[in-house]
Amino acid sequence: MTKRVRTASAFVMATAMEFERLAKSAKMIWKRLRARFRLLSRRCKRKARHALFKLARLRAMLWQRLYSFRYRYLVWQRRHGPYATIISLLVLIIISASWIPTLQGILERSFVTEARLALLRSLFLTIGGALIGAAAIVSSLVLFAMQVNIERMPHGLFRRLSADRRLLSAFAATFLLAVAIAGLSLIQEPKRIGIFVFAAFWGTGIILGLFLYGYRRALILVNPVRQLDMVVRQTERELRAWARRAKRAAPLLSDGSKELQADPYAPQHDLKRTAFFQLNRGWTDGAQQSVRYAVSFARRYAEQGDYEVSAVAMNAIIRVNAAYVKAKERTFFANQLMFDNPLASDGFINDTLEHLRQTARIGVSRSDEQQIEQALQAMADLVRVYLTIDYATPHASKTHAHLAAGYLTGEVERIVPHNAPDVLMEGVRLMGRCADMLLAADGPQGITTLVQKIGIISCAGVVREDYRPVTSTGVAQLARLSFNLLRTNSREVQFAARDIRNSMKLIAKLFMTLPDAPLMSVHSAYLAPYYSATSAQGLTVRLSELVNAVAEAPADDVNARHVIDNFREWADGMYQTEKDLLLHAIEKRSQFTFDMIHWIKAVTTMLIAVSNAAACDEHRQQELRKHAAWLIAVFTWVPDDEETVKFVENFGMTETLFEAAVDARRRGCPELADDIGKMLLSWTFKAGRYQTGWATLERGVYGLVTLALLADDAVSETRLKAEISAGMTAGGLPEKELRDRAAMEIRGRAASLWQYDHWSSAIENGMAKADHEKLKPLLEDVADLISPETKGKAASRGPF
Repeated sequence: MTKRVRTASAFVMATAMEFERLAKSAKMIWKRLRARFRLLSRRCKRKARHALFKLARLRAMLWQRLYSFRYRYLVWQRRHGPYATIISLLVLIIISASWIPTLQGILERSFVTEARLALLRSLFLTIGGALIGAAAIVSSLVLFAMQVNIERMPHGLFRRLSADRRLLSAFAATFLLAVAIAGLSLIQEPKRIGIFVFAAFWGTGIILGLFLYGYRRALILVNPVRQLDMVVRQTERELRAWARRAKRAAPLLSDGSKELQADPYAPQHDLKRTAFFQLNRGWTDGAQQSVRYAVSFARRYAEQGDYEVSAVAMNAIIRVNAAYVKAKERTFFANQLMFDNPLASDGFINDTLEHLRQTARIGVSRSDEQQIEQALQAMADLVRVYLTIDYATPHASKTHAHLAAGYLTGEVERIVPHNAPDVLMEGVRLMGRCADMLLAADGPQGITTLVQKIGIISCAGVVREDYRPVTSTGVAQLARLSFNLLRTNSREVQFAARDIRNSMKLIAKLFMTLPDAPLMSVHSAYLAPYYSATSAQGLTVRLSELVNAVAEAPADDVNARHVIDNFREWADGMYQTEKDLLLHAIEKRSQFTFDMIHWIKAVTTMLIAVSNAAACDEHRQQELRKHAAWLIAVFTWVPDDEETVKFVENFGMTETLFEAAVDARRRGCPELADDIGKMLLSWTFKAGRYQTGWATLERGVYGLVTLALLADDAVSETRLKAEISAGMTAGGLPEKELRDRAAMEIRGRAASLWQYDHWSSAIENGMAKADHEKLKPLLEDVADLISPETKGKAASRGPF
């Protein structure tokens, strides 16, 4: 019995265990199924999202193709729409003409008798008479409405548009077609009835089409924008015709002998075309009349406040001048240096510029800022047009472009007293843009006048507070021109660079006569486009990008060599201007001193980087490093009185000198690094005599010791100790209390090098990376030289 119970109990336990095993298996299977379901669900969702994304992308692509097709169709319709309409109409007429025999067969059976034929004659006569009356009424109404709308335009243009040949031809054709339809009533027999009905149908349809064409043409003629476009296109046709006449008349103005030019630098003017234009002085009358029409439109619609039309009128002036330059070709003459050439003066160009000058004056008298800006914009656009003139002489000056730029500059200067800062800012921008174009076309010598004028106008912010944005705009233009000088392929950029620096010197010195605020520096804010080393839009950021591109260029890169030459000439004499500005900023206690210190250091670094480029040869390398040494040497001119030292040290002079020395050594300029180290030593002795609040003496010593260790030779360490000892012997640090405290602080710092981690300081960063086993004894030796009396004594903490 007991055995059976045991057996049953074992069976029950086995069954329970089997059920438990099956339950676990089912649970695991369920988990696997659920995991696979989730995975499948995620895959389905991902595929669905991918399918929806592809569908949305396909739909977007179809829309874009539809927009592109519509745009191309509109462009095609604008260019070829009238011709396509005429061709389609002719094709329809020709196709429908094949139905004339069928139409003849149908109508001939219907109009067999004379009575029925009389009805058809009456129908033709009625339709023709009605169309004749309609043509007369419509033509009268359209012409009257057109003349009423255009009676305010100039007299000559009124006569030209009111006698539009297309419109008059359309109404003449309408009248003649109506008469022809009425004449179909003279039909005598039904043999040609199909042709007559065919002609009446298409004649009526064409008349309706001509009515619509006449209406649309009238709308075009009263639209000032379309009027200007028609005037310009007609002027372009006239100028092209005169160019063809000059070409055809060339054999008559030549003796038939071949003109051989042995000198490739001799002028290559088209003398025959020049003679033809001199004999036909009235060839520009139509173009001058068109310019006067456009000027009249610009002034009239500007007075009405419709500046869109006035802008189109100004653009028409530009188009007429472009057509004139193209027609005249190589018949322009540039101003000569030694003598006056009467052919250099161009009456058409002078007349155009005078019209724009008067328009700008009218805008000034009315205080119409938009009209003034449009006139200035037109002058700037004319500079671009006149730069395309071929003077047929190598290295000829762009005389007429300079003339247009002079007109622009003169008008911008006259705006200064009229309290229009926005217009003045736009004028300065346009002057900067013209200077860019002249720099590209005429070289650095072509921007001298514009640079000087931009500098003078930018000084207006000194007199009036609301003109200070003008100063910032002018500084930005000078900064961009300075950058573009480095990229130009022309040589001798040092003179233009000197003019830019002198203009910046004038602006900065005058601006520093204004009171400055310690937190929001007025001087730094408005001079930032050129001198700021922290602004993302500053000149130094663009210069650094250019320097990086030159550094990465291969040794045979011609463009890189041009840039290196430009850098060499650009930096020539820079130290003089920067020295004057730095000392003036220090004298005025301006926050601009910070910008000057870091600008000098940044440019020095860039010059060294350019000297290390693969495309830089040994001669250029020496020149660049010489300019870098002279520029960084500007810091030696900083006065050593207590007030100046405290003021300058607020802007990190010690840190800046240390960073410059480290960078010079890292870039393979040990001689320059040693020179900067001597400057740091001199500054340490000058500034270490005072309590500046920045522990200048200790920081200077830390920097000097770190620089000596970076040289990685015992000579540098020995030389440093000898120089410090010589300075102490010469009485460099007279106050014993100051020396003793600094020496103890240095020893305390040497004893706890591992406890400091001030990564915001370049000197602390350098000390952290230096070999501490060499750094500690060298710091202690220097401390003993500064204060032998406190040898072995150390402060409980460092100076920071």
